[in-house]
Amino acid sequence: MRRTAFLLLSTLLPRLLAAQVVLVDEGTFTLLLKGTRVGREDFSIRRSPASAQAAYVAQANVLIGESRVSVATSTDSLGLPLRFQHETLAAGQSAATVTGEWRGGLWSGRAVNPLGESAREFRLAPGTIAVEPGVMHHLWFVLRFAPVGRRTTLLLPRTLQSRTVRVEAAGTEAFAIGLAEIQARRFTVRLDADNTVLYEAWIDPAGRLLRVRAPGESMEAIRDEAPPPSGGPETLSGDRTYAEQSLAPFTA
Repeated sequence: MRRTAFLLLSTLLPRLLAAQVVLVDEGTFTLLLKGTRVGREDFSIRRSPASAQAAYVAQANVLIGESRVSVATSTDSLGLPLRFQHETLAAGQSAATVTGEWRGGLWSGRAVNPLGESAREFRLAPGTIAVEPGVMHHLWFVLRFAPVGRRTTLLLPRTLQSRTVRVEAAGTEAFAIGLAEIQARRFTVRLDADNTVLYEAWIDPAGRLLRVRAPGESMEAIRDEAPPPSGGPETLSGDRTYAEQSLAPFTA
């Protein structure tokens, strides 16, 4: 009987552990450059169990022409980047690799390409969020963790630079994907130094990305299919959804 119970537990345990990982968002973006389709971005964002070191893990493949980029990012429960990996493939061969890791309060970045290797370490400001230009799903982390109307630091992992930005609520508007019409929340991300709009982003009531625009790069990402209605929104502090908590300073 004990043997039967052990075998049953051995069978169920992997499933129970897997069930603790929550799929937060997943989908495919069509990428447009100046209005012309140039590629796609397949991405997934998962939340790990409370006991895991990395609370959120995101992965994506970005395909533009003959170039393919694989990106993996993990963060803590507040969105602070813990690890980052960015590999560029050209004609099936690795052309460049960038890695980064948060250790003891320092961000340690390393880049390897045909011209050589470089590395750098520096401190991350509290509340820093990693956003790599051209990787559109990273805006999910900005809208999830950056306080609306306040300064937030963005880490650009490949170039090891940072930007100070502000996230602003820009209202609600209907957004159509195929036959589905969604009441989307729109936000802008502005460079704090000169008020330049770096990104515009639209999310559904559950905080899932629908569309992202990067005006300075003339790039746009539009979701191919509407997010499934099942699962419901992930709740934040006070049992409020992404949009409700993000807009709290404006509605309080």
